[in-house]
Amino acid sequence: MKQGIKHDFTLLALLLIPVGVSLSVVGYQLSSILKLPVYLDLIGTTLVAMIAGPWVGLITGGLGSLVNGMLNPTSIPFAFVSICVGLSTGFFSKWKMYTNIVGTIIAGALGAVIAAMSSAVVVVLIFGGVTGSGIDFITATFLATGKQIWTSVVSTNIISGTINTIINVAVALFLIKRIPPRFLVKLNYGWNYIPKKLRQGFKPNE
Repeated sequence: MKQGIKHDFTLLALLLIPVGVSLSVVGYQLSSILKLPVYLDLIGTTLVAMIAGPWVGLITGGLGSLVNGMLNPTSIPFAFVSICVGLSTGFFSKWKMYTNIVGTIIAGALGAVIAAMSSAVVVVLIFGGVTGSGIDFITATFLATGKQIWTSVVSTNIISGTINTIINVAVALFLIKRIPPRFLVKLNYGWNYIPKKLRQGFKPNE
């Protein structure tokens, strides 16, 4: 089974991109309307990246932020975060880190740091530390204790990013486990998520 940027963009993988973007848009709207202290706009990106690979995840993340930007322009700069999450999640999946508890925990921790750091860059450099979202009150709390803007934003995003990553990975794995093996086997990274007892009769990416 060949993997990589030249092989991951199969027809089925391309068809998954709008599905991932749609999930991201719905999650973003829920977060915005309810003013949640976490973002739910990366579930679709995480799902697609897990079963279609890092490069398809990258495209899904970027497009998701651009579509959200049509509804709220402030989300466009966060395409950088979505791209980082899609890319890293895809590579973690390629390395089969989501197929066991230990690997999932490690991938989740690394993913949370990546999301937090990339988000902090956007929040501080583009928005000056305030985005008007539900997590601003956490940043304000850190600032009130005398911490610097970078420390406050990074700390806030570590907290928010950890919660986001747990939700993203948990929901994505929940959905993947309900995808039929005959569908997963046609994706370059789907084979990893087919239970061993169900693999008989299938070949990777057949």
